[in-house]
Amino acid sequence: MLKIPSEYAVPCEHPGKITTVTYGKKAFLLYTPIRPSSHILYLIHGGGGDERTFFRPAFVNLIDHMIDRGDLEPLYIVTPNFYDAEQTDKTPGSSGKAVLKFQKELREQVIPLAEKEIGQTFDREHRAISGFSMGGVTTWYAFMGALDLFYWFLPMSGDCWALGEKGGGEKPEETAKAIIDAVRRQGSPDFRLHAVTGSKDIAYPNLDPQMQALKQYPGVFDGKLRYDVLENGVHDYETIFRYLYNVLPGVFH
Repeated sequence: MLKIPSEYAVPCEHPGKITTVTYGKKAFLLYTPIRPSSHILYLIHGGGGDERTFFRPAFVNLIDHMIDRGDLEPLYIVTPNFYDAEQTDKTPGSSGKAVLKFQKELREQVIPLAEKEIGQTFDREHRAISGFSMGGVTTWYAFMGALDLFYWFLPMSGDCWALGEKGGGEKPEETAKAIIDAVRRQGSPDFRLHAVTGSKDIAYPNLDPQMQALKQYPGVFDGKLRYDVLENGVHDYETIFRYLYNVLPGVFH
């Protein structure tokens, strides 16, 4: 994978705009690009994070420069928070329950409110969902239940927990079958799924067996599945930003 250019670390002369959108006791952040766009990415934080986690300077500067220099088509980015407002227990087990519960909130509140704020409704072909770690788990759940909403799925360093925590590593074949069954229940629409992790990432032992098992279903995934492993990649946001720098230009094409 390409490294992020060093000049992308500083603020861009033509930045996008970030606004906070509240609903009830919760909020999400919305990135609006400098030029109009018909594309939107829902980007989910990892365990212990919130709606602000992704929008640190390193990521904002990266996206601003990529759009400004033509590396990336302009897109809106929405960063919701899958935890309840008063939730203090953010251990993996509790986070897993929050992620599963969040699927209804994503469908019924976050997407409609975000797109109302933007002033346009996006077709599924122009919607993508991605996430890191527990956000990756969120993305797998969306793949299993929201193919009507999204066309592009980018789980990063997180496996599918449909059969429980570490299900992708401990029960890869069963997890793969559960994923395939979910696709078929949804009518097997067209989609694109691009999973990525690092060889030294703590998620690798769980995600890799699951991805190898999914490859055994070419009838469902033929031409629709990509899986990349960054040599020596670890489980942190700096590495995730590098993944997004490499992966996002291929989305919406």
